[in-house]
Amino acid sequence: MPHPVTLGRITPTLERFDGAFLCCTDCNAVHRVARSDRAPVYANDGTPTSVDDFQKFSTAHADHRFRLLHRSGDAEMISHARWDPMCRIAWEVSDGENSYVITFGRSDLDRTREYAVSPGHMKLESETIRVDSEVFHRLVDEALFPHAAPPRKIDALLEKCRRLVATLPGDGYEPIDELRDDPNVQLACLPDAIVAELRVEALSLFSRDEAQRLVEVIEQDLRTSIPVVLIARHYRIDSQL
Repeated sequence: MPHPVTLGRITPTLERFDGAFLCCTDCNAVHRVARSDRAPVYANDGTPTSVDDFQKFSTAHADHRFRLLHRSGDAEMISHARWDPMCRIAWEVSDGENSYVITFGRSDLDRTREYAVSPGHMKLESETIRVDSEVFHRLVDEALFPHAAPPRKIDALLEKCRRLVATLPGDGYEPIDELRDDPNVQLACLPDAIVAELRVEALSLFSRDEAQRLVEVIEQDLRTSIPVVLIARHYRIDSQL
């Protein structure tokens, strides 16, 4: 088991620890290191004041023991939209051998972020993968405009997409974004295997001209730039206290 080290025995630099969490094991204080630690503070009249939050923390805990923790996976629990200043976030982190869960957020708008660290893991509790039907319909309608394909054909293509998406595990997708109001839901485009199947389905369901336009949308937009897959992951914390 790694032993906590003392800041006084090393030369702490912001560049060396950027992105990590410095956890003082003597007093349970935590600081997340970031280059913004040295961003100036501006008074109401615009006058800047130099600050160095990293150096302040290092000086205050120079003779203490600490653990240096780095995020160890993509698992995340977040309570509110990411833009909400009151959102609380939990990540799994590691010192290279042991796993911990770090939770951070504000208890009040006027307070700085507070951090809590405890031994444990984040386990995937549920995963739901589905097609954004509204986006799918809109793209098909735009591709076929000004003509209107029979709804039964569009629904058949959508149902085929749903079945294909449901059979592919979550790690088969590469998220490119997240829902603005619910970052626990990631957005992904269609992978190549599903695109190939949908191409065949479009050619069998629609007329030659319609299918040609739909294939262009499927192979370009749905595969590379317009996410139509919604991946909702929910985790639980397995405490090791």
